[in-house]
Formats: sequence, structure tokens, C-alpha cells
Amino acid sequence: MSNVSEIPASPESPALRFLRSDATDPPVTVIRDIRVRQGAEGRFELLMGVLIAEATNQPGHLGATVLRPFRGEDGVDRGAYRFVYKFDKRSNLLAWHSSKTRAELFAPIAELVSSDRFEEYPGLETWFDLPPHVAPPKWKTTLMSWAAIYVLVVALSYIMKVLGVKLPIPLAALVLTGLIVPLVAYVVGPVLGRALRGWLHA
Repeated sequence: MSNVSEIPASPESPALRFLRSDATDPPVTVIRDIRVRQGAEGRFELLMGVLIAEATNQPGHLGATVLRPFRGEDGVDRGAYRFVYKFDKRSNLLAWHSSKTRAELFAPIAELVSSDRFEEYPGLETWFDLPPHVAPPKWKTTLMSWAAIYVLVVALSYIMKVLGVKLPIPLAALVLTGLIVPLVAYVVGPVLGRALRGWLHA
């Protein structure tokens, strides 16, 4: 029988103690490791892809990252699939986890799972400071962030110059940071994280 851990709907469940915070409805990051029965990986990824696609349409969903297990020289996957996903409010996470749609989509996935372990962290600090066993060295993420920001600052500065945009320094800085911070957080950062995953976690 599969050892599957599901987050119950009841807010008083011990599995949901992580949601108790000074904030009444804090943002939440979920880090989940799922091991799949050997030979069921293809079907698992297909079904999980459907589940994730539906999750991204839910209110408050802030993105998800999936890391496949390491594949050994014999072609056999080692370890677990790691899923990291975020919601802007605990109420939105609970609504999704207790929804009928999710239950129906997860039911066939549960049959393919041999173990399911998850950890949840409330608060915005998990956006920048994941637990030590998950996060790469800070100097690497700092270097990656600096490189991304430098390239974007130079590129946008040249674009503004070509377009003849001349602004006072405080206003120019406001425009640049207003464009660059969201780009790094939601576009460039995740892309670089995936591209440099081997180096970040080496």
C-alpha cells in the first residue's frame, strides 16, 4: 500500500500547524518530496502535469518548481521528485487542497506513489531563505542575482538612451527597479535557477 501523506482540510489538524502564524492569513511555501513506484514515472509525470496546470489557475497561486530525481548510470531514477509551490494566503492553499477538483486529479496519482513527504513554511521569508537542506549556498544565489540585475540594468539603460528618455536620477532608478525586480523574481530568476541548477546545488 502506498504511504501517501495528504494535507487534511481541517485547519485544526496537526498537519496544518505550520499555518499558525502571527499573521492571520500568511503566505505559504510548500516543499514536497514524492517517491514514485519504479516503472510508473511516465504516467506520474503526465498526471502531475495536469494537476500542476490546474493549480496554477487557482486564486493566489504564485508559481511552482519541479525537480526530477537524479538518474543513475543504470538509467534508474534515484531519490524523489521535489515540488516547491507557493500561495499568497493560507486560505487559498487550504481552498485548493480541500477542493473536489484536486481530490479527483490526485486520486490516480496516489496509486503511483510509494512515499510522500511535505514541509510547509509560512511567511514571505521563504521566498529568499529556504531551509538549509533545500537552498544552495547564498554566495551562489547572490552572484546569480547580481549578474541578472547587472545585465538588465545595462540593457534597459541603453534602451532608454536610444529612445531618448531622460529622467532625473531618482525617477530613473524608480523606473529601472520597477521593471527589473519583477523580471528577476518571476522570469529571469526562475530561468537561471533551472539553467544553473547543477552549479547551484553542486
